[in-house]
Amino acid sequence: MEGIILGYEAEAGVIKTSDGTRYKFRRSDWKSPREPAAGLKVDFVPREDQATEIYLVNPAAAAVFSTLSNLERSETAVPMLVYACYAAAFLYGITMVFGVVTAYMYRESAAGKWYQSHYDYQISIFWKSLIYFLLAIPLTFFYGLGMVLMLCTYIWVIVKIIKGWRCLAEGKAAP
Repeated sequence: MEGIILGYEAEAGVIKTSDGTRYKFRRSDWKSPREPAAGLKVDFVPREDQATEIYLVNPAAAAVFSTLSNLERSETAVPMLVYACYAAAFLYGITMVFGVVTAYMYRESAAGKWYQSHYDYQISIFWKSLIYFLLAIPLTFFYGLGMVLMLCTYIWVIVKIIKGWRCLAEGKAAP
């Protein structure tokens, strides 16, 4: 059972659970290296009105694990990962390829669901940006037009990623 330490002094304290039940504890029941203190989140075994085998719950780790477990269950986790791959492509270009492959793999399983539009949107971003970059390469030799096209493509991709990620976070279909 989990709870929060309400108070601790003179080798004894009180833990309150989320349902409001209070359990007394002694220092001898404390199993963590850090000293007990008011406000700490703990895990314990209740025995009548006593808390035993008390362990400190790391709040930072608990938040990370909670976020990861929610992400695994979330239907938006994969589209979010694809947007992250696209954003990382500005540092490591190959991640955009991983992103589009992932979008192709999961698009069919999202058929008929609101987030399918995100897979289509992400695939569209990839192919259009690839075409613009391929056009920019030969145009670089003509008065630097390719550099301008490349810069415009970077900006376009950033805007598309932000718009799509925002819609996904709000639970809306892709723009």
